[in-house]
Amino acid sequence: MSAGLRQRGAAVILAMLIVALAAMAAVSLLQQQDLALRQLTTARDYEQATWVLKGGAQWARSILWQDGRASRVDHTGELWASGLPATDIEQGTVGGEISDQQGLFNVNNLALEARASARDIEAFRRLLAAIGLNADLAQAIADWIDADGEALPEAGVEDEYYLRLPAPYRAANQPVVELGELLRVRGMDEMSLARLRAFATALPRRTPVNVNLASPELLHAMVPGLTLEEARVLAASRAKAPFRSPDEFQERLPRRDLKWIEGTLSVGSEHFMVRGRATVGRADVRMEALLQRDGATMPVIVWQRMQ
Repeated sequence: MSAGLRQRGAAVILAMLIVALAAMAAVSLLQQQDLALRQLTTARDYEQATWVLKGGAQWARSILWQDGRASRVDHTGELWASGLPATDIEQGTVGGEISDQQGLFNVNNLALEARASARDIEAFRRLLAAIGLNADLAQAIADWIDADGEALPEAGVEDEYYLRLPAPYRAANQPVVELGELLRVRGMDEMSLARLRAFATALPRRTPVNVNLASPELLHAMVPGLTLEEARVLAASRAKAPFRSPDEFQERLPRRDLKWIEGTLSVGSEHFMVRGRATVGRADVRMEALLQRDGATMPVIVWQRMQ
């Protein structure tokens, strides 16, 4: 083969190589542009879903405000308790619910005034026993929340225990914001926490239990001497006739000897959880927000999180 032919052959190969490299670069650029576009679209969809859910929280505030103006009694027959099933919106769906938080036991009641509360610990022990959990968790959780470093007798636990763990830490010695924080308490595990969530909550101030929304297990815990079976019958009676006052609740107790501690029960609620889910395009966003309502005023958002 002559030198000229070899040169022409090399030039053709080089040209083909350049074309191939250019094509690869073009494909890579298109892929990057496509990825950037998808990321931009996803970010836009997430932002839109987030704003939809924020709007849902404002809707919930309005519903609860109107409810508070109309009545001081809260029960499952009210509008706020009906929820919003998944509803079509532009490019997606939105749905959610408002759930009362004072039909649950507020674990921060165990020590909201910096010192452990014996009466609340005893009620919490009854609740834990009724739902099949270790009653000693009541003292362990109270010690986790109270401000001092002195362990309660029998089942209490403070820094002395936690600092001896393989990965040491100190007791919080302050109210909890979310029940998941209790996983660090001695004796608490994932299964126990999952069980507890159906009956307890964490609220920022001392709260009474709403007898119109409390479970039979919680009614049993809050009224010393009330059996679980009696509590179930009492709870069933609320479906047609919610309790209109604490005095009416007292009158409808099955036995005259049953008494409850003044200030620990109510027929209304001030704290509600709003949960929502919105899908817009590629985005699937969930929201939780704790609302606090004082009387007939517009509820405030205590905290809100998106995920």
